Amino acid sequence: MKLDQATLLLVVTVVGLLMAFWVCFMAWGQPLRHALWAWALALLAYTASHVNFGLQAWLPEVIFLVAGSSFFAISLVLMLLAVRRFQGVAQVGRWHLAPLWLVPLLSTLLAHYSTLRVVSTALIFAAQIGLIMAALLDRSQPQHGRGRYILVGAFGVMCLALLARAGAAAIGLVDTQTWSASSPSLAPVFLISLCAVLSITLGFVYMTMERAEQRNFELAMKDMLTGLANRRAISDQLQSTVARAQRQGQYLSVLMLDIDHFKRVNDNYGHQAGDVVLRAVAQALQSRLRAQDQIGRFGGEEFLAILPDTSLDGAQVLAEALRAAVEATPTQWGAHCISTTISIGVRGGAITGADTADSLVAAADAALYRAKQGGRNRVELSSPVGPDLASASPPNGET
Repeated sequence: MKLDQATLLLVVTVVGLLMAFWVCFMAWGQPLRHALWAWALALLAYTASHVNFGLQAWLPEVIFLVAGSSFFAISLVLMLLAVRRFQGVAQVGRWHLAPLWLVPLLSTLLAHYSTLRVVSTALIFAAQIGLIMAALLDRSQPQHGRGRYILVGAFGVMCLALLARAGAAAIGLVDTQTWSASSPSLAPVFLISLCAVLSITLGFVYMTMERAEQRNFELAMKDMLTGLANRRAISDQLQSTVARAQRQGQYLSVLMLDIDHFKRVNDNYGHQAGDVVLRAVAQALQSRLRAQDQIGRFGGEEFLAILPDTSLDGAQVLAEALRAAVEATPTQWGAHCISTTISIGVRGGAITGADTADSLVAAADAALYRAKQGGRNRVELSSPVGPDLASASPPNGET
């Protein structure tokens, strides 16, 4: 099948404009520094390079050569900027901007040395794409989602195509003198451009949607103040951990932890200070738990910790360590040093088929109540689980 190069050029141009329009539509309402706006500008520059090609007959040769390569270099710089903004990096390095002046300079100086010009600019473009791929594969950034792999694959194909064109031009396999839209040697270039603009835009949009889904999941499952799992999430984790402990015959311990006299902190220093204390206590607790342990904010100033494969004795030792750590770590609030203590109720040991997540929490909560009644800043172990514990709860009032 013979490909019509002029038609391919028109299709690439129209698809590029449509992609830019839809990305702008998605970015509408976002701040101008949002990654989607940078990507939309990149698509416009990418399309402009093809529009420039279509206007060859009406442009002086030097302007045609410089403008086309410059637009493509600009598009790659903007794509790198979009990826970096997506990753939380506001700007790119100065040397990443070098193609913005290097490409037009080479295009001008080598206007009459077509082979050298094609090889040099293709290598620069390949290097730019390599920087984008390196940013996408940066191990210091979160490595989740499939959109990133779509982008890496699409950019990889573009990079290989540019390197192949540079190599073919260097050994004389392609005509670097003829730049007409009807040139047969340019049909593969336009086809790759069409596939590229579709693939990279799909990948970037998909990556953005994955990020939004991840944030929605965190809003649903995380406590935004402390960064811990919220009550729903920690309850779900406890349900699954109890089921696993029952299947495998493992120990399981549960801690209920409560900040002592937290109401006094809010009354004496204000609710902002209370928030800082909550975050500090959450950090102190989380930093001293093991990798397999889980902790979440159960409500107010109360936390629930799940200790898989942990006996009652082991849970008691860890609870004492947590209590001591919080006591030894006062919270700084302006000129004030707010001392904080916690009380802990422990339910631990072998899990039977009669145990449920609710019964474990009720037993740990009853032990926490006894710790409060016994003077606070202490650890209490649960009694054997019985019907009376399900209804045991601290009275209303200060905790």
